[in-house]
Amino acid sequence: MDNMKNSYVKILIESLEDKDRVLDEILVADAEQARLFKEENPDLDDIHKSQERIGILAEKLDKLNDGFQSVYDRVKKELQDNKELYKDDIKRMQELITTITGKAVKIEAEQNRNKADAERIFKDKRKNLAAQRNKVGKLNLYASQMHGITPKGQAEAAFLDKKK
Repeated sequence: MDNMKNSYVKILIESLEDKDRVLDEILVADAEQARLFKEENPDLDDIHKSQERIGILAEKLDKLNDGFQSVYDRVKKELQDNKELYKDDIKRMQELITTITGKAVKIEAEQNRNKADAERIFKDKRKNLAAQRNKVGKLNLYASQMHGITPKGQAEAAFLDKKK
């Protein structure tokens, strides 16, 4: 039974190491996304791809968290009852958890900055789109008037008197 418990402890450590690596990938993806947001005219497709990548990594992290919790629940009592026996493994897990927590805080801060940048970019894009629509509307009205076509419901030009 001890060998099985020891295997579970090794799985816990490997799970934490995997979480650490995934968090590193998220940090890189967040930095890339921040770079995209700093561009003068960011490509929305690139931003979307970046967001999808971060979403996939977040799902992977959730699965690792669930797996870690499942295994931890199996060996929790063993670890608590035999702290001295597992002291090196417990110390390693504590170090990994500290590292993971620090990275999670960095990620949260970066994502908050990215969210603010994204909101600013989307607001600017909406404003530009509204201005473009307004220009197109004015151009269509001008073209209609130049061709003598009056929009439905508008009176014809005042200088055209059709009285008999």
